[in-house]
This record gives sequence, C-alpha cells and structure tokens, in this order.
Amino acid sequence: MQKSDKVLIVDDEQAIVELMGLYLISDYEVINAYNGREALKRVKADKPDIVLLDVMMPDMNGYEVCRILKTSVETQFLPVVMVTALSGKDDRIKGIEAGADEFLGKPVNRLELVTRVKSLLRTKHLQDKILTERNDAMNYLDEAGFIAVIIDPQLKINLINKKGNVVFGYEEYELIGQDFVNTLINEDMRPDVRASLEAALSEGSDLPDYSEVKVDCKDGRKILVRWYDSLLKDDDGNAAGIICSGEDLSIFER
Repeated sequence: MQKSDKVLIVDDEQAIVELMGLYLISDYEVINAYNGREALKRVKADKPDIVLLDVMMPDMNGYEVCRILKTSVETQFLPVVMVTALSGKDDRIKGIEAGADEFLGKPVNRLELVTRVKSLLRTKHLQDKILTERNDAMNYLDEAGFIAVIIDPQLKINLINKKGNVVFGYEEYELIGQDFVNTLINEDMRPDVRASLEAALSEGSDLPDYSEVKVDCKDGRKILVRWYDSLLKDDDGNAAGIICSGEDLSIFER
C-alpha cells in the first residue's frame, strides 16, 4: 500500500510521539516534531496532510501553533487534531477558537486515533479536489480577459480573478469575504444594486441583461463597469450565489 498521506505528530514527550507513530506507521508516512516551533518548520518543509498537536508544550503551546496554521492562507485548510489530557470545557473552547478540527484525549485510544485521522483525511481529499477545481476555474477566468467576481447569498465576495484585483487596485486575497456592494459599488448606486441582487437570490427575480455601474477603486478612482450577472444554483436548484462578469468601460474614455 502506497503511503501517500503524511501525518505530523507533535508532542514534547518522545514516548507519546513514538506510540502514536506506531499506531499510524502502517498506513501513513509519519513525521515527528517535539515542540511548537519545530512543528511550524516541519509543516513548511514537509507539507503534511494532517497534524496531531499536543496542547501543553513549553515553548509554544498547541493553541498558538493551531492559530498560526489556521490564519495562514497556505495552511488554513490543513486538518489539526488537538491531543490533550485537559478535559475542561474552557480548554475545548480555546481549541475551537484557535481553529482545531478535532480533539483527542490522553491516553490516546488506538481505534479512535485511526478513525479520526482517516475521517479528516477523507474530508481533506474532497476539499483538495474542490480547491483544484476552483483554481482551474480561476485560471480560466484569468485568461478570459474580463473581470470576474463570485458572490455568495449574503453578497460576500467568495472569489475574484486577477483581472478584477488589478482593475480595482487590490491585493490577491484582500477582497475575499468583503461585502460586494459596500466595498466596490459607488455609494449613489448601492441601494439599487443591492435590491436587484437580493431579489434574484431570494425570489428568483431575473437579473438584467447587463448594467453599467460605477465602481470605487481602492485608490479612490471611480470607474464605470458594465456588469453581466448570472445566478448560480446548487444541485437542488436553489440560489447559491451570483457570478458577476465585468468590462472596464473607463479604458474607452482614455
């Protein structure tokens, strides 16, 4: 059996690292680290598929390591299992706040460990597939030569292609999660644009064939964009978002 998945085990007690490694070595490539700083170096160098992370470590505790991993664009989807002898509610809440995906109590039960790792890796593989498809779609949108923005049912920006970031003057991830209308649309036009988008998402109302809307760029410029909006639907036919394709009309005014 090919050991394609890498498991990083982090604990300042060598015996615990070796024991968990013994439970997993037959199915996975096991990587060891004995403190928080070493764990971060291992993540960067070895790119594990999942991290088993002790909470109580002397130099940098597991909460801090988890928080760093979950706030980094490169590792935000890396599954992290907090392994701890602590059982208090406050400790679990701290782990959730840090972004932990699962918890395991000490002493570690072999069956529970193997099951949790297998389950989280299955989810990660699906997530990786979705991200690959998303990246392929973004590459296509980048090559298409027009602005492309995908917004969710709450009008938050989920994706924006390179062309959009360049035209509006933003860094690659700067607009993700921002309200599309409040961030980009000129103040005078916001009520009408919001009403149109919300009606399409909640009531299934038709979107206009196109609309010419002023956009506020990050540097204060105001440009006119012709938008072609299309409703996105899930497998059940429910509104899942809107893809807004835009053409910068200001280039024709120069």
